[in-house]
Amino acid sequence: MRLRPAPFGIAFGIVYALVFFLYGVLAALFGFGAAFAEVVGSFYVGFGPTFGGALTGAVWGFVIGFVFFALGAVLYNALLDRAA
Repeated sequence: MRLRPAPFGIAFGIVYALVFFLYGVLAALFGFGAAFAEVVGSFYVGFGPTFGGALTGAVWGFVIGFVFFALGAVLYNALLDRAA
């Protein structure tokens, strides 16, 4: 069964966006993992333990999730074709 890269990337982009957003909001509201959120923010510019940082993180999460999982689907399809 072949994977369609764009829908696969979009699905995981949404999941990653939700994870980044929830993590940023939890850090902002309850201080849960705030120091770690700041460290992650050094990799993903704009992400941090604030509501605005959570929104920025959601954008980063979608982009990262989409790119890596779409590429993963392309690689999977190429390996599947090679094995056949």
